[in-house]
Amino acid sequence: METGSSTGVSPGCPALLAVMAECVTQLGTEHFDGQLIALLRRGVGIEQCILFAYTSRQRMGTLLVDNSRYPKVAGRLATLYADGLFREDPNYPRLRQLLETSTEQADAELMPMQTDVMSPAYRSHLFAFPDLADKVSVVIPANGTVYYLNLYRDLGRGPFSPGDMARLEALMPLLASLIRRHYRQARPAALPASHEEAEVLKRLSARERQLCLALLRGHTLKTAAAELDIALSTAETYRKRAYAKLGVRSKARLVALCRRG
Repeated sequence: METGSSTGVSPGCPALLAVMAECVTQLGTEHFDGQLIALLRRGVGIEQCILFAYTSRQRMGTLLVDNSRYPKVAGRLATLYADGLFREDPNYPRLRQLLETSTEQADAELMPMQTDVMSPAYRSHLFAFPDLADKVSVVIPANGTVYYLNLYRDLGRGPFSPGDMARLEALMPLLASLIRRHYRQARPAALPASHEEAEVLKRLSARERQLCLALLRGHTLKTAAAELDIALSTAETYRKRAYAKLGVRSKARLVALCRRG
């Protein structure tokens, strides 16, 4: 195994193939986020993952935040980034370019961390993640959206090795296909979350968040189901689970909770 390599797992090994298969199986379900994280942990070795959807110069939506050790730190970092810090990201000019010129068939791009060109503000917030050793981003163009997958390593595991980067590059076509297919249904451009909404709803699954955002935008359960292209019974299940997690019993209480922040 290479020095600094976290997994020693090749994309063709049986254990990783099983995780890939389960990720495909869970496309479009509330379990997909967990399987995507499992795939990234098994295939590359990460401590933190944040997935954004860039839909215009003013909108950066958060689709997924995962950090088992420091969930609050990761959540704050994601919120600060989506609220405007993304404009300080050295990769932001490329995101803008891809949003304006790329198509669904464009290849995903791998972008290592660029500490030498970071602004002081961006550097201070990025390194608020305790024990950050390295970060790498995967940029996935789609029609009207650029998905921005950020993967982090801590000092205990060490920076991404050449072997890790090779495995990530081998996984990129699959990651791009999975992310495009799954999150296209969530329509992030149509349902941007405010800072207060993002804070309240971050404990929910991706589909539960999207349903709650639709309800907050004035949809009934029936029209929200149509907007998200899911069955009414599925929407009812998402609403029940979301309300239970948030400790509310009605749409009015959901609105009050999100407005209070």
